[in-house]
Amino acid sequence: MRLSPLARVALCATLALGAFTACGQRVVYEGPGVEVPLDFGCWHDVGYVVNWPRVGGQDLYHGPDPSFSVRGHRVRLYGMNGLEWKTTETAPGVFDWKHWDAALTKLRRTGVRHLTLNLYNPPEFAIRTSHDYAGWRMQLPKDRAMLERWLEAVTRRYPEVDAIEVANEVFTPKIGREHSFFIGTAEELATLADWTLDWRRKSGWKGKVWAPSIPGFGENIPTMLDWLRRYPRAKEFDAFPLHLYHLMPEHVGKRMGRDTVWSGLVEFREGLAELGLGPMIDSEKGFKPGTVREGTIYNYAVASLVNGVQQTCFFMLGSYGKDETNLGQPFRNAWAKADLEAVADLAGKTILKVVTTETGRWEVTTRP
Repeated sequence: MRLSPLARVALCATLALGAFTACGQRVVYEGPGVEVPLDFGCWHDVGYVVNWPRVGGQDLYHGPDPSFSVRGHRVRLYGMNGLEWKTTETAPGVFDWKHWDAALTKLRRTGVRHLTLNLYNPPEFAIRTSHDYAGWRMQLPKDRAMLERWLEAVTRRYPEVDAIEVANEVFTPKIGREHSFFIGTAEELATLADWTLDWRRKSGWKGKVWAPSIPGFGENIPTMLDWLRRYPRAKEFDAFPLHLYHLMPEHVGKRMGRDTVWSGLVEFREGLAELGLGPMIDSEKGFKPGTVREGTIYNYAVASLVNGVQQTCFFMLGSYGKDETNLGQPFRNAWAKADLEAVADLAGKTILKVVTTETGRWEVTTRP
């Protein structure tokens, strides 16, 4: 029997009340409940405060326009203009907070009350070797006291800084150590982690320390798991970040392969469980050019949550869709801004059921 389009819609609506596998729908999760953290709803944009054109680059306008405002709970501070160690501590013990004050004024207006500080770009007086500042890299400072002075100053001035990520995308064996965002050895990375954890204990700071992050694909995953296995203080980390670029919501939960663009969410989750570690954090999430549609951001956040990723920080709120950070240009597309804010609205709730839809956001049943 051939159904008219209207009859097909009616049939799908009827079936949707029962078997959700019909008409393109399927149950992604149904169970006792997935608790959503109170700080859920994270993003990260290097152009959020200061905007600049990139005439020779992939896009002509880098970052959202100055009037853009999106509601959220957490922001990851990495690569954001002026919000870095080198720019702020202009001489030993001398701090210039003007960029931070401007940023916090805007962030607080959007509801952000939680900041993750990534450790990168130490000032020239603190480095041991030549440093690629344009590459947003980190290395072990010359002296423990230098790191402690920076952490003490920034966390004391801005109580919103309640998490520290030790370093960004370390090791990266698949594409070569020279592309790692950490300049140094595995032993020096362990020392940096030691100094950060020691400072927390000595200072009495109540925030969280996230492990160094990794690109979440291929050999990066076993390499990081091996480092954690060897690092005697791994259980002192409060979260374990990886970056699951290009992974789409409909493929979250699958094992590493072509569908996941070789992202290894499942493999990293299983490896952490074997070591008695967790939870996972996706501290830098982007998508392939042109793949983001209405619902993509929201659906990915939900899919990753029910698969054990407790936080997703979406990277780059605006581009012209020609790079891996494309989130649909939310400063021009109202649906993308709405998606990001719908993600933030999940904070503090418990997810009971998730059902896919053919277009737009998935159907998510929650309780307060």
